Amino acid sequence: MRMVAGAFSRSIFEDMAMGLKRIAGVVALFLVAACTAPFRGPYIPLTRLTPATPPRPLIAENRVVPYDGIIPACADGNVLDFIKGRFATREAGYWDSSVEIAGFDAPYEIAYRPRGPTFVPRRYCSVTGLFSDNRARKIFYSVDEDMGLFGLSWSVTWCPVGLDRDLTYAPGCKMARP
Repeated sequence: MRMVAGAFSRSIFEDMAMGLKRIAGVVALFLVAACTAPFRGPYIPLTRLTPATPPRPLIAENRVVPYDGIIPACADGNVLDFIKGRFATREAGYWDSSVEIAGFDAPYEIAYRPRGPTFVPRRYCSVTGLFSDNRARKIFYSVDEDMGLFGLSWSVTWCPVGLDRDLTYAPGCKMARP
């Protein structure tokens, strides 16, 4: 008698576990659909529940929190001052160096959104920096939309060739370029 009762209760629990797995699968499907949904309604990827769904264009400006693609130019004074200030802070505080950027010469744009419209808008630039050690060095930088504090403003990712001491953008600041 105990065998039958044990087998019966085990069968009920196995059936219940299987039912919970199915429910979890359906919930996961709807969660994915809700996260990828356009504003017009739910989007369920190609399943047997829907006919062939045409792909919707996913560009940065059509996201739930869209990008506007408006970022400062390469020669903008605020961008260059940002690089100058952060460089001085990094050199003095981390590397214990007195090297500073004295000025900039001929900033120019390398590329704008080179990876296409689906990625975060970025403007890749280059400038020749005149440093306090009387050397001119190339600085590669990108102005990135909504990458500032809490994603509220633009930010700059930069690398001076020859002064990337921790090799963050090695070799030769190649990783800071498009």
